[in-house]
Amino acid sequence: MSARVVVSLDSAIVTEVELSKPVTVVGRHPGCDIVIDHPAISGRHMLLRLVERTVYVEDLASTNGTRVNGIVVDNQVVHHLDMIEVGRHKLHFFEDALLVTGVSNLESTVLTDFERTMIAAHVPEPAAKAAPKRGGDDLSRTMVLQRDPPIRFGAAQEVVRTGEAGTDPAFALRVMDGQRRGEVIALDEANTMIGIAGGESALVVKRGPQLFLARFSGNRAPRLNRKDLGPGTHRISAGDVIEVGGSVFEVITAA
Repeated sequence: MSARVVVSLDSAIVTEVELSKPVTVVGRHPGCDIVIDHPAISGRHMLLRLVERTVYVEDLASTNGTRVNGIVVDNQVVHHLDMIEVGRHKLHFFEDALLVTGVSNLESTVLTDFERTMIAAHVPEPAAKAAPKRGGDDLSRTMVLQRDPPIRFGAAQEVVRTGEAGTDPAFALRVMDGQRRGEVIALDEANTMIGIAGGESALVVKRGPQLFLARFSGNRAPRLNRKDLGPGTHRISAGDVIEVGGSVFEVITAA
């Protein structure tokens, strides 16, 4: 299995790491496999465990916990396009085999605003306070973040963003049926979630001029041109029709 994570912080890519070992430890300690030098990260914060063709995330009793797609977890299987949060950093998980041929080199295709997936609007967190000192190791003094910041989930977080002159996106989605019928959703982010946050949803993934569709969550698969969407990412273009979360969307060329 060929899998990798892209680490980002505040709209910037920090690093990209292929998961080539049975266990990959993430933390602030310099002995970790993925070192994230930030006070919100514990010395050994979490690990990614590869068992045959399955990858597990395990929290290592970290101060601020580990989230997968916004949910606090201790031990969790992760899937293609899942997002792992540690402190204020995000780790975007990919399985290379599920990316369309020609889009496997994320270093050359991922955008600098990659982690801005439209899932939920987080309420701004209060200023972090330092954890009590435990022993003489500086790594033990991990900054404590608000443990469970409130999250405001919208029906689909379908916000139409008006681009600046000359920078309008090449494609958009027109809501043909369902909530917000008639609205146009600009596809100017690397990832745009459609459907219902925490329910039936899909991701429209932008890689340069190309668009791909992938199932994100829910019990029922999204439909592309009246057919159930299979695993992995699927190329989409103008004229395609997507059904997810009770809404119907048409891919259009943005004006």
